[in-house]
Amino acid sequence: MNNQEIYKCVKINWLLIIVFVVTQIYMIYGCVHQWGNRFSKEVVIFSMIICILILLFSLRAKVLIDSNYATFRLSYRWISVKIPIAKIENVSIEQVSFFETVQFRGKNAKKYTFDNVKRAVIIQLKNDKVYQISIKNAEEIKEEIEKRMIK
Repeated sequence: MNNQEIYKCVKINWLLIIVFVVTQIYMIYGCVHQWGNRFSKEVVIFSMIICILILLFSLRAKVLIDSNYATFRLSYRWISVKIPIAKIENVSIEQVSFFETVQFRGKNAKKYTFDNVKRAVIIQLKNDKVYQISIKNAEEIKEEIEKRMIK
């Protein structure tokens, strides 16, 4: 059995869950008390189905870092970024703007947003590809990747 240390971080989008639950409670309450014609049973059921689908696809983001790969996975975008540790040249942290676009880094740059924060982990590969990943615990992820780059 291979005993390799794995860093795992899972983020659940609680804000989105709370907003949808409060919205659904408001709509059900409006339907029960017949607030006008905008809260019919069909509208409440349709919006509940849409909310459940959105919640299923946007519930969590996962970061896995082992001795071979750094994997960043978003459940609602079906995006999985798997970066080989051996191909990483440099890891840094930068302050980023919410509206910053990837085009400023060049055509080999890719931007992924896990959290709406102003800090991003910048991973530069040896083949000049650059990944900008906006995530809350950027310092911790940078340290974990650098630990594995040394080994």
